[in-house]
Amino acid sequence: MICDLLTLNWEEISRQDPEKLVVFLGIAPVEEHGRHLPTGVDFYETRYWIDGAIRFLENEHPDYCYGTLPVIPLGFADMGMFPGNIHVSRKLIFDVIYETVKAVANWGVKHIIVISGHADPLHSIAIEQACEKINTENGITAFAPMGSIFNANQKGIVSEQPEELTENTRKYPNDFHAGWIETSCMLEIAPEYVSPDYHTRPDISLSGRDMMDPVRTAALIRDEGHIGYPSRASAKLGAMLNMDMSRQIKEAVCRFLDRKGYQCYEKHPLYDIPGFRITDI
Repeated sequence: MICDLLTLNWEEISRQDPEKLVVFLGIAPVEEHGRHLPTGVDFYETRYWIDGAIRFLENEHPDYCYGTLPVIPLGFADMGMFPGNIHVSRKLIFDVIYETVKAVANWGVKHIIVISGHADPLHSIAIEQACEKINTENGITAFAPMGSIFNANQKGIVSEQPEELTENTRKYPNDFHAGWIETSCMLEIAPEYVSPDYHTRPDISLSGRDMMDPVRTAALIRDEGHIGYPSRASAKLGAMLNMDMSRQIKEAVCRFLDRKGYQCYEKHPLYDIPGFRITDI
């Protein structure tokens, strides 16, 4: 069963078996995504992937109730001084997730899943730290797998995907922001919000190391706002990407529900590097 928790009253929520209620919470920023995509890309992806994962979960674990909360429109990042960006501190991200998840845990819920379509490492790690604190206080209750899903290869997480996606990733690497990946996802999710001139946007390639230099990054993207290859996007690729992401989230959540093998999803690969974690918590 799927339920929008906003539509239930407190008594209806109280009648749910807390051992069988899985609560999904999304969080993603409002952020520029080039000239061709809306500022709500990460928000729309987060909501779409949660819905897709729940459809998979209903087939594999039909004895659970899957409750959804609204996606929180906040995120930590810095894509330059473009109009449309709403970036907040990672300490605020930590506080928002910690307080929200703690409130849900106080209902007695044992399975709280935090999903974000925003892949910035510092954003992911702030969420993971909040979940870690909740789990220290409440027992294993909260789970935020996206930092590991976005970096599955580095974490040694085996994820089979369609050959076409693998080939595109090989041909057009470092597609970090509003490139062929996110443009394709949005062409399936909400094509009406994608500017029809996406296929004329130039290729802008930056390595992960390059992106550690904010001055260089800002200089290269200042006229466009994207990093990657939006012209290579298609709705067909988007359908495959969204399905694959929903499936990966489902796989991680299944492990968490069984409390077996989920640990590989708990921490971003940069989690233990000094300076990436928040220290004043």
